[in-house]
Amino acid sequence: MSTQETAKTLFVTADGIDFAYRLIGKSNSSQPPLLMLNHVRSTIDTWDPDLINNLTASGRQLITYDYAGLGHSKGPVATSIKGFALNLLAFLNALLVTLSVKEVDVLGFSMGGYIAQQLVLDSPDIVRRLVLAGTGPSLGPGLVRPMNEVQSTVFNPTPGPATIDAFFPLTTGDEGAAWFNRSTSSRAGVAGKDGEPEITLFTTGKPLLNLTQAYLTWDADPLPYALLQTIQKDALVTCGDNDLIVPTQNSFVLARQLSRANFVMFPSSGHGHLFQYAGYYAGLVGSFLDGDLPSAPFSAGEVPRLE
Repeated sequence: MSTQETAKTLFVTADGIDFAYRLIGKSNSSQPPLLMLNHVRSTIDTWDPDLINNLTASGRQLITYDYAGLGHSKGPVATSIKGFALNLLAFLNALLVTLSVKEVDVLGFSMGGYIAQQLVLDSPDIVRRLVLAGTGPSLGPGLVRPMNEVQSTVFNPTPGPATIDAFFPLTTGDEGAAWFNRSTSSRAGVAGKDGEPEITLFTTGKPLLNLTQAYLTWDADPLPYALLQTIQKDALVTCGDNDLIVPTQNSFVLARQLSRANFVMFPSSGHGHLFQYAGYYAGLVGSFLDGDLPSAPFSAGEVPRLE
């Protein structure tokens, strides 16, 4: 079975763009594949293998995907979340035909959660269930702005210790450093061999400017927020109890605006809660996608019991 470390890099062309993606795990005729949408500046090479491989352990197939113009995908980088969602829809329309499936589950982390919200607003029939991790809605009541220095860290051309601290503000020991090492080196064994591309890490240069514009434009757009209550999909919203990048309060507001959302807040964690508790998190997501969680909503702010 393929893993984050070993999965082949594949390509599909849609709307004139060559999109890079990977199929990880085994196909499962009883469940749609889980599409993974990663954070700003990420690529399919920077997914944490602890999370990816735990998600596939129960037999679920994952699709990881490079946004147009980023990582191993070609084409221009969108300057709005709407543009990212339109590109994603073109990719899905092309890929799902080859997989002989009609819908996907979606896990959107951070900016990936913005794109996931826009996708389900624009094309609800292609999404079955929605997992939104460390993310929030667009402009609207009740939201908290992140500190300016945190925003500067996120878009710093050279990620380093400050980036790790922003993802893991409350951890002790070296959890953040371990995550960074896993996420940047998981493809080292196959990169540049047997037709596999070299590792592409964090976005810089002109593409980063486009990403920044898309990110900030979402934060200033009230329309997606206003439409959240029209989303009729089962959703799982998760966050750390001290997220500095997308403030915890914003994830709570997102869950309250969705009509069928479960909300789980992880203790002693921040933006990187899904990596810090990768094994537990994968089990929680699996239970949600299998329909085994209690009917939504959970009590707002309930902290999961970690074993």
